[in-house]
Amino acid sequence: MTSMRFIANLRRQTLDAFANHMITAEGYLLSAHRITNSNLQMAAEVRRRGLPLLADNGTKQLIDAVISQFSEEARQVTLRVKALRRQLGQLPRGNEVPKDLRILADTLAERVLANCNERSNSIDTNLLLQRQLLMHPTHLIAQEDFATTCLVALDLEREITGWRPERIAARNRQSLRLWEKIAEHPLSQGLTVYAVLSAMDYNTGRDAGRLAAQSGVRSAAIGLASICGDLNATDFFVLHRASFKLDRPVPRRYVRLAQVLKGITDGYQDHNIPLQRFHCLGLGAPSLLPIAAAALPANTQITADATSPIHAATKDRVLYDPENFGDRATTREIVERIVKGGNWPFLSPFTQSFKQRFGHDPEGARDWWKAQGQPPISRETLQQPSNLSTALPLFCEADPQIRSIARDTWIAHNHWVLGELTENRSGPQRHELAYRIIDHWLEGPSTTTSRGLKAAKRILLM
Repeated sequence: MTSMRFIANLRRQTLDAFANHMITAEGYLLSAHRITNSNLQMAAEVRRRGLPLLADNGTKQLIDAVISQFSEEARQVTLRVKALRRQLGQLPRGNEVPKDLRILADTLAERVLANCNERSNSIDTNLLLQRQLLMHPTHLIAQEDFATTCLVALDLEREITGWRPERIAARNRQSLRLWEKIAEHPLSQGLTVYAVLSAMDYNTGRDAGRLAAQSGVRSAAIGLASICGDLNATDFFVLHRASFKLDRPVPRRYVRLAQVLKGITDGYQDHNIPLQRFHCLGLGAPSLLPIAAAALPANTQITADATSPIHAATKDRVLYDPENFGDRATTREIVERIVKGGNWPFLSPFTQSFKQRFGHDPEGARDWWKAQGQPPISRETLQQPSNLSTALPLFCEADPQIRSIARDTWIAHNHWVLGELTENRSGPQRHELAYRIIDHWLEGPSTTTSRGLKAAKRILLM
């Protein structure tokens, strides 16, 4: 199998929703920092059903603590960089970075590194492994060095700190030592153990791939939450020794994701060693998934997980549009679409089931809207009892009894859409579908997403 699959985070909502519809999930992930009796009971349910269960290493809490500790100081560096960018008309790099700013960023990055080392060294590897094994997993994410992830999250970029790729390679060597310790441990025999790599750009990604290949790693992973959550823009990228300028700034997460994964792929190819499995920790945005599908080798089995389909539903009231390759649509936007003559495709089994149970009356919604003088649709509109909320119960929140059922439906639906985006495509077919999704975005109106994907595609094809 060389397909791409989306793995759901293990929650009662995700476990029950799929089971209630007699749908088999692709697998579940549970992190070591979320071990409770109830979560272990759910893990046992997953294993009884014969489904894959990934045991994550619980590093997120440590990463969050480091980011919290240094965020204010890092913000001062970021503000200086933004001021320079406005002054220069482009992102500063090389000699454009003043010496005092480079020293400030370098010193801070060193302190972040020391803090990460301290936290990492305090982890009892054997105790962590025992906690992970309480889940009886099929796959295990090894302990990792998480310093690079923290540097990315704090915007301490190499072009500002002046750090050479070797500094990041040293962090990967540490991760590989931790992986080897777990992979060779008697308790983990028979499990698929993933080495967790890290990178900031193409060159550090390529180094990571080379080092992993040299170490005999066939199952690798990378933490992508800080990359995917990066809200900054960039106007250039670097491959090897060449620097390429972009026509206009684009979201850095698209550029960096393409650089890092292409780099890891090329690093493995440098040693002509196959990468059998690759797991993308924290990759769940529909517009970013095709980058991973296209960047990684056609013969590599890819999995991804993220809490984003849960957060999109619960925090942002977002459903992924199954007719538009998972494009995000808020409930307010969906209702606005419906009252103006459009509709919503009830394609997932979860939304279909909800519709059968509670109904869906677009004509009734349009009648209400016209009778009210065609008012703008706001969140408050959706929360007030009316003929509109009765007509469109999946998207309105006026009835507290239906509201919680609708929210769980949104969560399950979003997971289903991500599954559809990654399902049943393997080898060259996976690459073909990935580029088809990217081209779908590029053929539409120019948006930050399409501009980001255009830059990512350019990197992937180089």
